[in-house]
Amino acid sequence: MSEANMLRGFIAGTIALAATALVTTGYAGSATEGRAPTRGETTAVHRALSEVPGTRGSPGVRTVRTRQPFSMIAVTWDGRAPDRITARKWQDGRWSRWRELAPLSVSGHGGASRSGPAGASGAWWTGPSSEVRIRASRAGEYVTGELELVAITPGTGEPVRSEPGGRTARPPVVTRAGWSADESLMRWPPEYSATTRAAIVHHTVETNDYTCASSAEVVRGLYHYHAVELGWGDIGYHALVDKCGTIFEGRTDGLRRHVVGGHTKGFNGQTFGVALIGNFQTAAPTESALRSTGRIAGWKLGTVGRDPLGDTTLVSGGGKGNRYPEGTAVTLPRIFSHRDVGDTACPGDNVYARMDTIRQESVPAAT
Repeated sequence: MSEANMLRGFIAGTIALAATALVTTGYAGSATEGRAPTRGETTAVHRALSEVPGTRGSPGVRTVRTRQPFSMIAVTWDGRAPDRITARKWQDGRWSRWRELAPLSVSGHGGASRSGPAGASGAWWTGPSSEVRIRASRAGEYVTGELELVAITPGTGEPVRSEPGGRTARPPVVTRAGWSADESLMRWPPEYSATTRAAIVHHTVETNDYTCASSAEVVRGLYHYHAVELGWGDIGYHALVDKCGTIFEGRTDGLRRHVVGGHTKGFNGQTFGVALIGNFQTAAPTESALRSTGRIAGWKLGTVGRDPLGDTTLVSGGGKGNRYPEGTAVTLPRIFSHRDVGDTACPGDNVYARMDTIRQESVPAAT
């Protein structure tokens, strides 16, 4: 079966469970629209932009409206990637400025048996809205009609923070139960490594305009996007950190055991992926976020007695977007960034410049 057909089948199943229809000149009802999602329930709607007429006066722009407000959007595609994708939302009686949606690497994250779209953008946290405009171009021509819009509505509920326990000095974490993860979406049986040798720092790219009170909703939206829309079966990162320094548990069982991640192609085994929630190519990370990133990475490495300020040698699994061919032994700091091994700007220039701060924060304070 081709990747495109696999994607269509996967999306069809997703729609049957959690999606609703979108329209551009009115509203279409369904079982999920007309009511707010319950605690922890995340819904998504899809729209093939080929079915949406061009916006008056702007033929390359597609305008989509939904009955149920969404809070996060992304776009996916089959075939060649656009050169540029931008989006704007209708909010508070006006259109926002155009925001660029960066391409996201979608291969090699959820295991060899997982399927998903050929390409996808990062997810943009829009906050509550019900209307969005998308435009995309390639080689100077509009290709907006080749995309599919995904609009995600995270469920409601306050996060419940888990305090550290036992003999380890784990910082407080909002567990999957605490941020109301819908475990029925978790279709990636965890794969386990023998140990954890390093921690890799990321950013989630498209999500700066959120409040700390909505962080759990952002995490639920990202979880749905990774697990369902991209076909990874679970969230890619082991932990996520918001701008206030709150740490959220990510990949299933990734805190308790050594779980293969879905965050860095060729280096997912024996590494722990931590993502700061935001786009730090454009924004500066808070000191709280840097501190918590260092602490959770240092704690994980400490569970196997590894000095977070030391170095380690990893063997590359290769693959598209990897800087090192398969089988190459690479010596790296025990806490390093995605761009150190991948063809990417992640975790953004403003976090990359503070990697030494993250490493220093990984060392437990003297008592």
